[in-house]
Amino acid sequence: MTSTSVTLLASGNSLGAYIPAMHLHTYLQGRGIGTEVQVLENLYHEEVRNRISSTKKAFHADFSVARMGHKLAKPIDSSLDEEAVQRLVQGWKQAGASRFAAFTGFWLPILDRYKAAAGMPLDIRLIRLDAFDTPSFKVHKQLYPSYDNIWFYEPSKLSPSSYIASDEAEPLPYGNRTGRVLVHGGGWGIGTYASTISELRTVGYSLDVIVYDPSEVEEDDGVTRYFAAEASWNPWSRDAQGQHTFPPMVRYVRKDGVLCEYPLGDYSAYTDLMRNCAAVVSKPGGATLNDSLSLGVPFVMLEPFGDHELHNLTYWETCGLGIRYADWKAQGFSGHLLKEISRRLLEQRSKINHFGREIYAAENSSYV
Repeated sequence: MTSTSVTLLASGNSLGAYIPAMHLHTYLQGRGIGTEVQVLENLYHEEVRNRISSTKKAFHADFSVARMGHKLAKPIDSSLDEEAVQRLVQGWKQAGASRFAAFTGFWLPILDRYKAAAGMPLDIRLIRLDAFDTPSFKVHKQLYPSYDNIWFYEPSKLSPSSYIASDEAEPLPYGNRTGRVLVHGGGWGIGTYASTISELRTVGYSLDVIVYDPSEVEEDDGVTRYFAAEASWNPWSRDAQGQHTFPPMVRYVRKDGVLCEYPLGDYSAYTDLMRNCAAVVSKPGGATLNDSLSLGVPFVMLEPFGDHELHNLTYWETCGLGIRYADWKAQGFSGHLLKEISRRLLEQRSKINHFGREIYAAENSSYV
């Protein structure tokens, strides 16, 4: 017996392989389609999982260290707890799990094991939210061609094929937005984002900054706002109901040197910031490309992290959906230019469907 529910295979090591999975989970659940989210780190040996925090801090502190770590990516076999993997594969077999969407290539060896054990046709989609192989797919080049690879940003087409969001709400008209600029460094807070803050303030932009660490929060100037994911949250933990969650958000305010933290509740606080902003300034990660497209937000792109982000930058730029920070600066940080980019984003978005509706809400599935 096969199951009609969808198993979403995510990773907490990168929020780019976690947040889109959570968006798809929310979307499908809202349409009566059962889903289960599995986070790869729950299969790690505990000591390996405990080292992730220190790696994040090192990558945040030094972008060159992050780039070197990217180049040294390798299969994660030695990190996996074999008993945990066996329990998961056996659980899938007992439940008749047959439909999967994998957001990171590091799940491929486990999926290969399940394919061999399942004894039935499986519908497995590899969700490719970058315009080039990320490290997790690059290290499994011998495995992924035998699966259904769903490329959202296929370079040869120069036109995005889909987007993922928690719902199908229309983006705000550009003229109705706050005009603020959102600045962040992705889930690990890496890259050159911090160096743009002073410059953007000087030319008159009001900023919403997503910080990695509270030490980045400057004295309140009445204009710049600082936000972060709640420090105690991590993607591989579950809530009281046993479910994975979006990161709860907080706002930080520093007055007279004293830092205050204000809980904002769920992740909609971040989505609202993104939905309302005039542009997002960040490194060109795949999840931010998706945010840009799904919400019609111009993407001002900073220095890329790895080959896949370099391809993302080139792709988004060629499609006219974003601009390099240096080029925007050379054009005087033009607001008119941002408005034109948003127009192209909204036009492109109007031509495509939400991935959940286009793929999984269809009556018939293809199998691999």
